[in-house]
Amino acid sequence: MYEQFAMIYDEMMEEIPYDEWFAMLQRILQEKGIRTGHICELGCGTGEMVRRFAEAGYEVTGIDLSPDMLAKASEKTLGMENILYFEQNMTDFSLHKPADVVLCICDSMNYLLSKEELQSMFRCIKEALTENGVAVLDMKTAYCFQKVMGNQTRVDETEDALMIWDNTYDEAAHINEYLLTIFTEDKATGMYERYDECHQQRAYTEEEVKECLNEASLRVVKSWTEEQVRTYFVVQNAE
Repeated sequence: MYEQFAMIYDEMMEEIPYDEWFAMLQRILQEKGIRTGHICELGCGTGEMVRRFAEAGYEVTGIDLSPDMLAKASEKTLGMENILYFEQNMTDFSLHKPADVVLCICDSMNYLLSKEELQSMFRCIKEALTENGVAVLDMKTAYCFQKVMGNQTRVDETEDALMIWDNTYDEAAHINEYLLTIFTEDKATGMYERYDECHQQRAYTEEEVKECLNEASLRVVKSWTEEQVRTYFVVQNAE
């Protein structure tokens, strides 16, 4: 997953409001009295949020299952000494030191296709957090998959690549699947190469997520949904 997409991910995600998200996350952490310390981001992708928190003075660990994404992230943050990257599954990760904050944002959580996987990730978060640590999570809603993304095809184009998203949502299974067809130009020959990837995400209700968090002895201290498309959770240890 994300093998070829990693090459053009940042260009295709230019509309993502990373600066706004970073400002919001900083406000949440400051409300909890966290202004420094160790942050772990699950599903860190190409390191956009990792870089921002590192520049703000945090020690940051980025975890992702894709070596291609991690390679891009390492390239982007080259020379920054307060960053470590690890290739791990977010349902079965461990850290070299406890985290004051665990982040799982930009709908990475939707890639977990079963409640068992959610619970596994939450148990790992429980083990990773310091006693007073905080986790901030988000997910796309069923409304987003049904009404915003829906059964449609989207085409994105950059100077060097063309990407076709063929999206379908199975309401019975709550699974959103998008087939990516990526054409990239070989500058030496002028020829285009084609790559195909399949991505799946699952929609969960807020209640389902809270049940899984409770099972892992984590409690939701705050949750909200923005414009019906994305739900956020601020989480701490229940014990």
